[in-house]
Amino acid sequence: MKFIFAQSYCSQGVYYGTKKKIILGVLFLLVIPALCILAFVGYLKYQDYRSHQEFIANAYPSASENVMVLRDSIYIPYQGVKRTIHVYLPPGYANDTLEYPVIYMMDGESAFDMMENMATEWQIDEVIDSTVAAGGRGAIVVGIEDSDSRDEEYTPWPIDDCPNAHGEQYINWVAQTFKPWIDTNFRTLPEAAYTTIGGISRSGMMAYYAIMSHPETFGQALIQSPSMWVDEARLLAMEPAGDMSEKRVFVSVGELESTMVPLAQKAYDRLAAVGVPEPNRKMVVLPALGHWHLTWQQSFKQAYPWLME
Repeated sequence: MKFIFAQSYCSQGVYYGTKKKIILGVLFLLVIPALCILAFVGYLKYQDYRSHQEFIANAYPSASENVMVLRDSIYIPYQGVKRTIHVYLPPGYANDTLEYPVIYMMDGESAFDMMENMATEWQIDEVIDSTVAAGGRGAIVVGIEDSDSRDEEYTPWPIDDCPNAHGEQYINWVAQTFKPWIDTNFRTLPEAAYTTIGGISRSGMMAYYAIMSHPETFGQALIQSPSMWVDEARLLAMEPAGDMSEKRVFVSVGELESTMVPLAQKAYDRLAAVGVPEPNRKMVVLPALGHWHLTWQQSFKQAYPWLME
């Protein structure tokens, strides 16, 4: 009996020892790669941080002299807060009596000045300055800074992962309150045909929403890298609130923006389906560019002359 017990005990010892080695081996195979991945991700984040700090150290005011910043000056009643806006006036505005088209850009802190954006800016002022210098048409551009609650402001209606969304109210405010204020205080062409709404990423999706929901106010849209994934089915099922046959829409996306490319195509196709005629719509896929400010900088260079035709 002692011999049998000892043999059984030894067998169990071998079994548990082998099992322990297997478990340790599996943990080793799982943990070490995970640690390597975490270390690599940490390294990339550190490199991004260093690059951004280097950018900030070398940044300088890059806005044209005809850009003004009205800091914390525009009251949004339904939010009970004041918002900063950036206003570009075309060359000659101070000395002429002309009325100008207006482009409203959401995420507008990125439009003119790398010091405001603390990153690459879209060079909207440089594009229009050079266009006017070459004999082309000028425009007023109003950059509306985003909110601290950006996702809520740039989502039309409440959804599961954004239950406090109020984008519908925001666009109503832009169309019904803010635009009339701009038209009163600057020499604008107030008709829809001369009014463009634009944005990038989530605000690009809101530009799509705005021209569909307020065609009486916005005659043109600059839809860049639109985040249609926010509520793809409902956004693509939208019916326009008016006639779309005279609207002009420019859609752009970076080639490297992965799933954003087919989503941008779907937005473009939906606009075609609701009546925007072929000559009045254009889609551009920007080669070798991802979801970043340089993409939207390059997009605006192509969009502006087309929108101003």
